[in-house]
Amino acid sequence: EEENYFFALSKYSDRLLAHINEHPDFIVPASRSAEVLGFIRQGLLDFPVSRVVRPGMARWGVPVPGDEKQVIYVWFDALTNYLTAVGFPHDTATFERYWPADAHVIGKDITRFHCLYWPAMLLSAGLPLPRQVAVHGFLTLEGQRISKSTGNVIDPVELVDSFGADAVRYYLLRNLSFASDENFSRTAFIRHYNDELANELGNLLNRVVTMINRYRGGAIPSAGPTGELEEDIQRAAVEARSRSEAALERWDIGGSLSTIWSVVRQTNQYIERCEPWKLARQPDQQSRLDTVLYTAAEVTRLLAIFLAPYIPTASNNIMHQLGLETTATTSWAQQQTWGSRSFTRVNAGPLLFPRIEN
Repeated sequence: EEENYFFALSKYSDRLLAHINEHPDFIVPASRSAEVLGFIRQGLLDFPVSRVVRPGMARWGVPVPGDEKQVIYVWFDALTNYLTAVGFPHDTATFERYWPADAHVIGKDITRFHCLYWPAMLLSAGLPLPRQVAVHGFLTLEGQRISKSTGNVIDPVELVDSFGADAVRYYLLRNLSFASDENFSRTAFIRHYNDELANELGNLLNRVVTMINRYRGGAIPSAGPTGELEEDIQRAAVEARSRSEAALERWDIGGSLSTIWSVVRQTNQYIERCEPWKLARQPDQQSRLDTVLYTAAEVTRLLAIFLAPYIPTASNNIMHQLGLETTATTSWAQQQTWGSRSFTRVNAGPLLFPRIEN
């Protein structure tokens, strides 16, 4: 046992409870909010915020003002970095620009520190609380906890070197749920890579570029008259943006990606139903062929923008093969409407995601 300085956490129980109840999105997902409310209702205990500097041991930590025998407990000290990193207390302009934070994104093992200790510390200082704390689960490997001691590990650098950063990003994000842990399986990774990245997205781009080269000499045509099929795919693309954006606001990252990917599949289905290879052999269907080729190219362009946060390198490669400059941070807001960019010519390139055979 040792004597320490304490923070009166119990003093803030009612205010913490009121804040969480009045701001139901303060802690997400809801299961984590319920967990924190349970801690409060059980009764919060004051917690030590200092540690004794023992004789003969190297001094470490931030000294407690006025008491050279004590240093600040590291978690109490570390949390204040959220403030000092954005100018507190001397740079008022920077601090007021960035605080309160829109969100703290944390792992489930430090929920108590960020959802109880930290808000109470801010209340004690009369400072605003972050607008939200988003709590995610852990990543497991082949259904087991990742652990060096048991040898259940995977080298992310080796994985990226073998398959590319985009493929790893895609797999991790497509399964990401803040409500539970996520499992990494090498077998599932390769299956989703081949089935979705290679066969669905990669094949879509390859078909679009190849057909435009074959049937229009590489020049992306303007659309002719449109029909119900074009209206359906255009509506799907427009709705995908708003639905995926709403999912991101809910921290449903996997759901957002799934929404976008449904348009990848629908575009492949659109091409199958329109059969441009048959239209190309019919002189009286050339205007219809122009419509199909333009529509397929335009949806693919929008998909590159929608997918840029997830697979940025592949998205830029899609834009390049469509004869456009790479995506930018403004693309989502300024280039996501149907027909907002003019096409010229395609640039055939390598396969977006070559299949993994082994």
